Amino acid sequence: MKNLIILLLLSLFTINTYAQLPKGDRILAWQVDMAQNNNYDSAYAYAQTGCMESVHLTFAWSSIEPSTGNFDASYISNVLDIADIYYPAYGTKVELQIPTMNTNVKVTPTDLVSTDFDDIIMINRFKTLLDTLFTHIPNVQLSALNIGNESDIYMGTDTIQYNQYKTFLDSIVPYAKQLYFNLHGTDLKVGTTFTYDGLVGASTSSLCQTVNNGLDIIALTYYPLNPDFTMESPSVVNSDFSSLVGIYSDTLQPIYFTECGYASSDSCNSSYALQAQFFQNVFTSWDTYYDNIKYLTLFKTTDWSQQEVNDLGIFYGITDIIFLEYLRTLGVRTWDNDGTNKPAYETILCELNARGWCSVNCIITGIDEKVNINTVRIYPNPTNGLINIATEKTIEKVKIYNSIGELSLISDKNTIVINELSNGIYYLSIQFETGEIERKKLMKQ
Repeated sequence: MKNLIILLLLSLFTINTYAQLPKGDRILAWQVDMAQNNNYDSAYAYAQTGCMESVHLTFAWSSIEPSTGNFDASYISNVLDIADIYYPAYGTKVELQIPTMNTNVKVTPTDLVSTDFDDIIMINRFKTLLDTLFTHIPNVQLSALNIGNESDIYMGTDTIQYNQYKTFLDSIVPYAKQLYFNLHGTDLKVGTTFTYDGLVGASTSSLCQTVNNGLDIIALTYYPLNPDFTMESPSVVNSDFSSLVGIYSDTLQPIYFTECGYASSDSCNSSYALQAQFFQNVFTSWDTYYDNIKYLTLFKTTDWSQQEVNDLGIFYGITDIIFLEYLRTLGVRTWDNDGTNKPAYETILCELNARGWCSVNCIITGIDEKVNINTVRIYPNPTNGLINIATEKTIEKVKIYNSIGELSLISDKNTIVINELSNGIYYLSIQFETGEIERKKLMKQ
């Protein structure tokens, strides 16, 4: 009887210990972005603490070669040459994204914007780009090379464009692999990045499969979005992963999530708690589909600034405030000053700790516990001229921005009169004496 009890206790211990799968041969990457302090080393350190093995980098073709044969010497020296020193020094691999199409924009040199991808001129020019690129990053170890980013959005359901792009890749991929092998003596995994919806959607799935046929990996971005740029429930993660693996079940062609993220803005029907829950669900589902999913980039360390988001809105031609808020709050740390951890960052550390990914401390016991500490309430909202900020913390400064990111008002009071502001949507950045910052949306009517 005593032995039976011991065996039972041991079995319970085993179940609890291995509720999460160990890391195994999976690779975790981060997109690293700077906080307001403009300190890349600091942002990089947060990713390193989060067990980063590979970093997601984007070198746009149009940035390296803006026009015919005109390679940007400044970009090459300030970006490519520095990358060749920085990442090898840390022993970090790079998942390199070279957008030829970037979501809804073609990002080739200006003289090639109207040229089809299967045109020999286009193909030869890209090979010249690769020659230049690998000349300047000979020491960078690549975990993968992806050519084209979210291209299904640009190509839509145009079968001709997908076929042209496959012809382009069929010529480019062997060339890129040979260049890399000549430098490193190892094989390079090459793919092209589509969106999750492109890979599984009824109107585009077969088109994307045609392009992916013969590539080394299935690369995708994953942001569970509704059509209006609000976030879907974090509960969709497991079913989404299941649908993806159902289509791409061949373990010899592993799935690489080149971007995986979830906005935290309340404008997107989200919150810090929902963002944290999303990443918890991602790791759980990754365990379930361990055999198929071998690489995942957490997108991203730090929120973008309002100015960066406004610039991205111009690039994409989308100025919808919900879209901009979606972009702005994808980080798991805030942007202001040195940045502060959102609950999602701490949750990620705990998920990594549970799987023995690297030496990492888990310092929270639950998602909601972290979120409720900084509860701030704005009322009345909507308002016609006066707002109250209810919080137990001491406010140091309140900045109010309009919908295009312009600073409209600064105060250090809990009650603020905004009669002089025009009607519309505003965003409050509330800084406390502790250095913490809370953001809230306000409607003036």
